[in-house]
Amino acid sequence: MVADMFRVVRILVCAAVAAFAATAAAQSAGSALLAQAVAVTQAAKADYAFDYELSTSKANWRTRFDPETAPHLRLIAPARDELDNDQRRAFDRMAEDFEGVSWCASEGMGRVADVRLLREDETSATYSFQPTRESVRGEQAQRFAQRLRGEVTVLKATPDIARVRLYVPESFSPMPLVRLDSLNIVITCQAAPNGRRYAAETSTHLQGSAFGQAFDERSVQRARNLSAS
Repeated sequence: MVADMFRVVRILVCAAVAAFAATAAAQSAGSALLAQAVAVTQAAKADYAFDYELSTSKANWRTRFDPETAPHLRLIAPARDELDNDQRRAFDRMAEDFEGVSWCASEGMGRVADVRLLREDETSATYSFQPTRESVRGEQAQRFAQRLRGEVTVLKATPDIARVRLYVPESFSPMPLVRLDSLNIVITCQAAPNGRRYAAETSTHLQGSAFGQAFDERSVQRARNLSAS
């Protein structure tokens, strides 16, 4: 009976080790595929001029980005004199921070952690990942990077990133008197003229409350018509 018990234990241990090894191999393969996508994109990325649109409940802006002009980001519609003071300041802040084409296989994607396979088929693989302070931009986002979770779909043949999703699995307070109940960001990627994929559309939905007032905000950003400047 004791011998039988030890035999069962050995089987369970071997099964656990095999499962762990398979998971580790999948993580390693996912990290390697993601790292390759990032490396190829970083070597091939180029500066492009393009149209950029931002649509929110408070703004509907059409702009043109050109790395060869000053300022780089120019408001096309509405006219600047049609904006109120708050909108002008918001646009000026955006223009100051705007860095051009947002590549899906960015350097930040090479700094995520805990890459795990969720599903795959012949052409693509989707992984979950943990954003890190080094993988996100902005001081505020870096402070709650550990609250975020992510999913990324990688095309195997290229390899390159086809889609990224960021979300929060549970509500939290990023600052006093502010509560974030839901955050969902979906980035859809398309091929640029150099063949590498960029963030063609970024859809954001966040819900929560601030200073006792509930908010439910949606925004869509689109980049299109990429061309050499």
